[in-house]
Amino acid sequence: DVIFTPGHTPGTLSYVFPVKDKGKTVTVAYSGGTLTGAFGSDGKRWDEYIDSQKRMAQAAAAAGASVILSNHSEYDNAYTKSRLVGVKREVGEDNPFVVGPQSVQNYFTVMEECATASKLRNAAK
Repeated sequence: DVIFTPGHTPGTLSYVFPVKDKGKTVTVAYSGGTLTGAFGSDGKRWDEYIDSQKRMAQAAAAAGASVILSNHSEYDNAYTKSRLVGVKREVGEDNPFVVGPQSVQNYFTVMEECATASKLRNAAK
């Protein structure tokens, strides 16, 4: 699924899609707009970003996403996880990218709450 998630930039897109890991299907939520930018006191931009985080969280929940990827790898630890993928896993051990549906939801909650706090801190209206 392609989810329109303006906020980071006006045309930002995010995605929810299945992938295979050793024959097992896992669902990825890819957040295309992680950083909020310099919205300052522009309340409309903050609200747009917050709404996009909520919309993406709903899409991820509906699909049962258990992987979160960001367009900024420092927010999802992709750099480290990509190196761990090549390490032999023990029986029953998940792919390092699989964090579980609750962690995916936590990611979007944190992004939404940080944006809300930034909006308040900037006295945006």
